[in-house]
Amino acid sequence: MGPRVKWPWPSIASKAFKLNLAASKNILLQAGRLKPPKGAEPRLNPLRVPISMSAQNSLDQSPNTSRPLEGLGWSIGVFLIALAFRLTIQILTLPSLLADRDAYRRLAQTLYATGTFGILDPQGHPVATAYRPPLYPWLLSWLQGFESDLLPIAILHAILGACSVTLTFRIAFRLGLSGLQSLVASALVLFDPILLRQSTLVMTETLATFLGLLAWWLALFLDRNSTRGPAIGAAIGLAIGATLGIACLCRPTALAWALLWGGSELRRNPLRASCLLLGCLLVLLPWWKRNQSEMGQGLWATTHGGYTLLLANNPILYEHWETSWSRQWDDDRFHAWWHAKRIEKNVRSETDQIASDEIASDALANALGWQSIRANPVLFFKACAIRLGWMWAWWPAEHQTHWIVRVAIGIWYAITTTAGFVGLIRLLRRAGSEPKFACWLPALTLAASLCLVHAVYWSNMRMRAPIIPVISLLAVYGSRGLSISVPNSPQRGQVR
Repeated sequence: MGPRVKWPWPSIASKAFKLNLAASKNILLQAGRLKPPKGAEPRLNPLRVPISMSAQNSLDQSPNTSRPLEGLGWSIGVFLIALAFRLTIQILTLPSLLADRDAYRRLAQTLYATGTFGILDPQGHPVATAYRPPLYPWLLSWLQGFESDLLPIAILHAILGACSVTLTFRIAFRLGLSGLQSLVASALVLFDPILLRQSTLVMTETLATFLGLLAWWLALFLDRNSTRGPAIGAAIGLAIGATLGIACLCRPTALAWALLWGGSELRRNPLRASCLLLGCLLVLLPWWKRNQSEMGQGLWATTHGGYTLLLANNPILYEHWETSWSRQWDDDRFHAWWHAKRIEKNVRSETDQIASDEIASDALANALGWQSIRANPVLFFKACAIRLGWMWAWWPAEHQTHWIVRVAIGIWYAITTTAGFVGLIRLLRRAGSEPKFACWLPALTLAASLCLVHAVYWSNMRMRAPIIPVISLLAVYGSRGLSISVPNSPQRGQVR
């Protein structure tokens, strides 16, 4: 036999082990979990040494040859899986898109055929309206002209739903969650019962949820450039505000969100807060001008607000709430009462969606709603709690679906909302030490704005659709100490 060869692997492994052990001790010393020997000077962890702003910017701009592609690949994968699932749901429930309860399709058809945002009167003439926000019908108008618009609407909703899932995934990374946690949060949004149900209807919840996430993601994405001067900060504020303005054109409740978000930024960055509100108003200005021209009065929102206030604050519903918190109330009696009031004031309906004087009808509904509130102030505060309970209900009302489905939905929301509440408490308790707390402010102000609005105006489960991704992310955040980080979140400079 030849001479024995002495392989170097044992010595190399021994040196590697010693280096890893020394690095581990250093990390424990920096974390405070291991006390240094007496007389020894503390050693700095080079990974924790502060760097200058210029060095930080260079890190942000440094090229990364592998992580960006990996992050982009994960995002594309999440989008494609979500799109396939949502599109399958849309196809299986395609007939449900035939219903047009809130007249969004009728508005889209009139806009497509006549160029007027309104509804045809009995003689076939378009009557301008501001009863509904314009963005969703405008999108639907681009899908008219086909033999049937069911499939185009289904595809639109599937794409919006998949984008919402993907944005949740990307936002989770920006919040410091791991890859696994980000996947869990996006899965909660993908399978959420309210979002699934509303995506099968010609309603605004799917679009509103996407726009809310888009505004939040845009704020996180652009925030890395906010320290590069006041001009950049102002531009970021305008961009975020413009996105919020678009969200207002889908759901006017986003106006309250813009005010709360801008208010939360005032102390930290007054220029950006001012530009945020300015950007929102600039987007809404054409809608205001159109309403002034077509309706005779400038409106930032819609003429539907008075009705939703009255629907939530009327004598029939207050009478019901004196004895029960149940969601089963005599709404037919309310509609008969409201119809009689409109006839009395000569603002009765010409069609089932619009009034002969839409502005007067909205003003009458507002007046009657506030009349109910002033006449029963104690009951009003009780009603606020009831409306919030309806908004945060875990299961649908008895008349809406089969009891087995209601139980399944109840279990889902009992788990997710409880976990989300735990995550919220954990986040608020760590507000002073959580490095990503400022990143949560847009979501927290969104949740607060919806709760404030729907404590006074009409409320039910679907009203919380735009904050379901927030609940999902809070639920995952609350379980951070229990989860495994695979894969890690993207590094700085990665495509998001």
